[in-house]
Amino acid sequence: MTDVIAWPPFDLTGWELAEVYPQSRSVGLIDGRPRTSSAQRARRVATANITGIGKQQSGAGYVRMLNRMWAGRPNLVRVEAHSTLWHMYRGGYDLRNNVLEWTDGGSDLLWTAGGADLLWGDGAYALSGIPATDGAWYALTVSGLPPSRIVARPSELISVTGTAGTSETAYVLTVARSDASGVAKIRTDKPEAFTLSGLVSIGQRESIVFEAAGVPRSVQGVTGTFGYQWDFTEVFVDEYSDGWTEVDPWS
Repeated sequence: MTDVIAWPPFDLTGWELAEVYPQSRSVGLIDGRPRTSSAQRARRVATANITGIGKQQSGAGYVRMLNRMWAGRPNLVRVEAHSTLWHMYRGGYDLRNNVLEWTDGGSDLLWTAGGADLLWGDGAYALSGIPATDGAWYALTVSGLPPSRIVARPSELISVTGTAGTSETAYVLTVARSDASGVAKIRTDKPEAFTLSGLVSIGQRESIVFEAAGVPRSVQGVTGTFGYQWDFTEVFVDEYSDGWTEVDPWS
């Protein structure tokens, strides 16, 4: 099995997340018109700048130990990736929700109201959503939001989890603002309609397995700070015949 190492607790100083869509381009022999088509699968790419010092003065040490964990094998790392948005944009409002699971002696406990199953979330806001459309786009109508403010921005993840525990996820397509009652219709890039209603989460991180282009090096001076730049390309488990083993030496 190929090890996938958890991203160490680095302190970020810069971050970029994007997608690449490889294309194949050809020219017709008869009409001479160019034709473009997709070639290979789309992948997310990222660049992370980290400090070599950090809050615990451990940045450079984590770089070295991550390299030793790989020890010449594929440089695979799982990153809980921030969105492409400015890190201060939430302004204290956290709209992320995770479903809480209740058990008793290893058996699941179900909460119901009037015969309907209930979901419990751990977020500061109990957001609920139902499928909607917004012009030609598929959307979610979300209630329970802080009123009269921007609640979603393009490229944020939005997910809805139904009572059976299954989820549907998409990216927010454009800025959405709640009304005075804390309700907003949030347009997404989902290619088909949402089929679930339930607990909504906005702004969660993306869990991605990347391959690092190499292990960066940086020279630290007698004074001042220094840093490292990591460049990543997304990889997929089906590209490794022996599969993956998740390893977290930092927790």
